[in-house]
Amino acid sequence: MSDKIIPGEKHFTASVWIVAKTNPKKILLVHHKKLGKWLQPGGHVEQFENPLEAAIREVREETGLDISFLSKEAQDIDSESSMLPLPTFLLEQKVSSYQDQPEHFHIDINYVLEVAEQPLKHQIEESHGIGWFSKDEALNLPIHGDTRVILQQLL
Repeated sequence: MSDKIIPGEKHFTASVWIVAKTNPKKILLVHHKKLGKWLQPGGHVEQFENPLEAAIREVREETGLDISFLSKEAQDIDSESSMLPLPTFLLEQKVSSYQDQPEHFHIDINYVLEVAEQPLKHQIEESHGIGWFSKDEALNLPIHGDTRVILQQLL
């Protein structure tokens, strides 16, 4: 991805809604420094990555969790193609202008994954915090409208 963003440009991103197998269920959210909101781990699909690879990398970088087992869901068809797992959600999100970056859009490819609740670490360069949250706790955090809708479906 180029550092120079053109107004209205669309970038592919990949993210993962990680649900803890607890009773009640909990969701993993990170507090994004730039946005000041809590959201699922994820980020830009980099050059030479597919969305699944980007999702696995972003989750590892932002949370310390290893979800590389998700790559087993990709199926080689032949030497020229693979079938990637279908995302659960596909969103187009407007990214407001910020400092020298103009308004642009993210096409966010969202996977959903259930794991055991486990210790987390956060990427201090990009987030203020990280945690597992119940539905009520998550809905009371500063979150985006799409996050609210998805949390209602997942929890």
